[in-house]
Amino acid sequence: MQPNTAPVGSDASPHGWREVPVRYPDGTLGYREQPLAPDAFLDPQEGDHLIQGTEHEFCVHDLAVRLRHHFRNDPTRAVYSDVKMKWGIAGLKEPAPDIAVIPDIRDRDRPRNSFRVPSEGTRPSLIIEVVSPYQDGDETEKVEIYRRAGISEYLILKTFEPVGVVGYSIQGYRLIGGGYRPLRPDARGLLRSRTTGLDFGTEPDHRGVVIVDAASGETLLDAAALEDLWRQEAALRWQAEQARQQEAVLRQAADARADRYARRLRELGIDPDTT
Repeated sequence: MQPNTAPVGSDASPHGWREVPVRYPDGTLGYREQPLAPDAFLDPQEGDHLIQGTEHEFCVHDLAVRLRHHFRNDPTRAVYSDVKMKWGIAGLKEPAPDIAVIPDIRDRDRPRNSFRVPSEGTRPSLIIEVVSPYQDGDETEKVEIYRRAGISEYLILKTFEPVGVVGYSIQGYRLIGGGYRPLRPDARGLLRSRTTGLDFGTEPDHRGVVIVDAASGETLLDAAALEDLWRQEAALRWQAEQARQQEAVLRQAADARADRYARRLRELGIDPDTT
């Protein structure tokens, strides 16, 4: 029998691959990996495997965790990652943004394979793309796509390695009068997202991304710090549950001793309620 997959060869595109069905000479049905075109990330299809790189994955995960935690108590606002947008606009490519913050959403936690703007009745107010070293277009084609799709704010994070250590830079756009205008950093070097009430920037040495709540001035913890905090909270909950169970055991033992004492008093003809 023929194998059901065929590895991408040395001449394959570095952008990724798509599994397509193929029927082998013996009649069996399998799949082969078809290299993706360089612009496939502008309109990915179900089953596409896009090559992004470890730093891209780390940054997107970090942003998603921070933003979801920040909006955790707002059921009308969703933070999605790598969910394909369905604009309902003829001829407009439909990317799957690294981060999409969507306001006025209904049933936020319902599983979605894609986000259909017309039927959902809302669209992302902020999209963040982390530039991949394997793909071009976040700073060119996607700017026009998101402008035409009516995305109010668009941020682009770029990574670079000047001395072997990953650094970050950030730029952004705001939709004004149907056109995108570049965002200007404030005195702290931060870009204000009006639709989320958050300020975005980089650390002084560009080694990380900073997100600040504009109203409170509080800096959002990064994913590593949040996950450490959640572990500590889980440990405290476990300790509290253990203490509760131990207290219940001691209380049951004390009640059992009291019952035995009362029975003994009754055997002696003594009313335990009068002692």
